[in-house]
Amino acid sequence: MQSESLKRTALAGTWLLLGAVPALAQVPGGERQPLLKIIREGIEVPSYFIFAGSIVVIALIVEHFLRVRRAGIAPPEQVRRAKEHIENRSFRECMDGLRQSRTFFAQTMTAALSHARHGFDAMHEAAMEKSGELSGRMFRRAEFLNIIGNLGPLLGLLGTVWGMIRAFGALGAGGGQAGAGDLAGGISQALVNTLLGLSLAIVGIGFFGLCRNRIDSLTVAATVDVLDLLEYFRPAPTATRPPAAAAPVPPARVAPSEGR
Repeated sequence: MQSESLKRTALAGTWLLLGAVPALAQVPGGERQPLLKIIREGIEVPSYFIFAGSIVVIALIVEHFLRVRRAGIAPPEQVRRAKEHIENRSFRECMDGLRQSRTFFAQTMTAALSHARHGFDAMHEAAMEKSGELSGRMFRRAEFLNIIGNLGPLLGLLGTVWGMIRAFGALGAGGGQAGAGDLAGGISQALVNTLLGLSLAIVGIGFFGLCRNRIDSLTVAATVDVLDLLEYFRPAPTATRPPAAAAPVPPARVAPSEGR
């Protein structure tokens, strides 16, 4: 329901923006007006919230690409060293090396090895719980892009309505004598907020999908590396002996009769 409402809002804003394209380029005297000047004159109070949201979106995107990458999730060299330590049964050296790192792989593997005394099933469960905790933390941080992106069209529509109220208020104060060019100029400035809100939504929602897919692919690959190393701790299956055959029961002896 909420997504459909946002789609209808964005669609309505787009149609209004397309209808005001001629007004964005001209003023009542027929002179062409720079787009940046129109945007500057059309800034309303909601526009400042859009600018603030744009700064937050840029900061989240930059932080994501700096932190969520292969070298920070599961470095191949770290995975290789952990595998060598486990194969050589150097579990203490493996634990010490992983505890000094804050990567996704190191934290998940440390959680699993900490439960080694409880058996393989406990190690496997601890690894899955830690993996879900760390990946969920990354997903929640990327979710801010989705929230801000969905608020962009609403803030833009709010600014557009704000500007339209001012434009028609000025028209009413003048006794309704303003020309069509003056009214179109006011509408074009009001639609600037819709343009800014849609731009924020496109960037925020687009990068949210990209960041979510990157988090999913990298964390799943790191979890698979951890589970592969835990297979070294799986107990070997014990061979079951077939049940021993029952000893044959000797036939009962019949006592001889006294008459014979």
